[in-house]
Amino acid sequence: MKSETQNTYIDLSTLTKAPVDIVCPSCRSNQFVVSSENDGEADVSCAQCDAKFSIENGFLNLVVGERFEDDSGSECLCYEEESNRYTTEHYWIPLFRKMQEGRSEKLRILSIGCGIGREVDMLCDAGFDCVGIDNGNRAKIWPNRAYPNRFIMANGMHLPFEDEAFDVVYCGCVFPHVGVIGDSVNVSENYESDRTALASEMTRVVKQGGDVVVGSPNRTFPFDLFHGRDKGCYTPRYNRPAERFLLSAVDYKKIFYAGGNRSHSLLPVKGYWGFVGSKSSLKGTLLSLPVRFAFSLVSTKLFAFLRGSVISPWIMLRFKK
Repeated sequence: MKSETQNTYIDLSTLTKAPVDIVCPSCRSNQFVVSSENDGEADVSCAQCDAKFSIENGFLNLVVGERFEDDSGSECLCYEEESNRYTTEHYWIPLFRKMQEGRSEKLRILSIGCGIGREVDMLCDAGFDCVGIDNGNRAKIWPNRAYPNRFIMANGMHLPFEDEAFDVVYCGCVFPHVGVIGDSVNVSENYESDRTALASEMTRVVKQGGDVVVGSPNRTFPFDLFHGRDKGCYTPRYNRPAERFLLSAVDYKKIFYAGGNRSHSLLPVKGYWGFVGSKSSLKGTLLSLPVRFAFSLVSTKLFAFLRGSVISPWIMLRFKK
């Protein structure tokens, strides 16, 4: 048993210089015991429930449950860097600037599943107060980010934040990877409860009147253009009607209304994808044209009724708490 002189009771927000209060993801206490701190490494436990965590290389690891074993090879990281740059510049920043209108204070934003964290850097540079969480291997890039104090390793189903801590909480293609077996398209027995838990946690940490924004491939579209293809292969994965890996607009509405949201809207999708991988070859560029057309079509006001329909490969939803 460690002696009292080795233990320090502390608010982790002070230790990590995080711009938002940190609480235990299990019991939401804000008091932790930090033991044997040395060169950015430390053992951490909650002073109330004794849950065990750590600080690794200066980053809080508050993950409850298993880590997500995502691809973190150099080629994948380079692709994600460019893809995230495009999406943040052409979709997230314009969307959040519209939300910022009429507000005197910066929007405080939480990115769920921020991966390498490029979007967090860009949103902070754009004038937003942004924090990112992830529980995958791509977090190894975080020490190279411009705002390393804004990253926390955590599971979206157990967020380490107080109630109503953020104005906006958002995620890209996160929900399809919740409640699945490994990094696959096969759902587990608990996929519904896991996804509902994530939706509830996202809603919990949003202020009353705040927004939750989610997006992913559309389950009602016949093909999944974003998963299950080998490098250089342009044949889409068939999206079987009975498969529950992806979600539809109805699926999202079900879990987010259960979590306490009171209204929703289907957003335009144009600008979300830059198809940066497809642009690397003439074949990819040509084959992506019909998909680009579908993105543009459903993003117009005239054809807004088609958002979430069988002709829309991607869906974006905004929920109001």
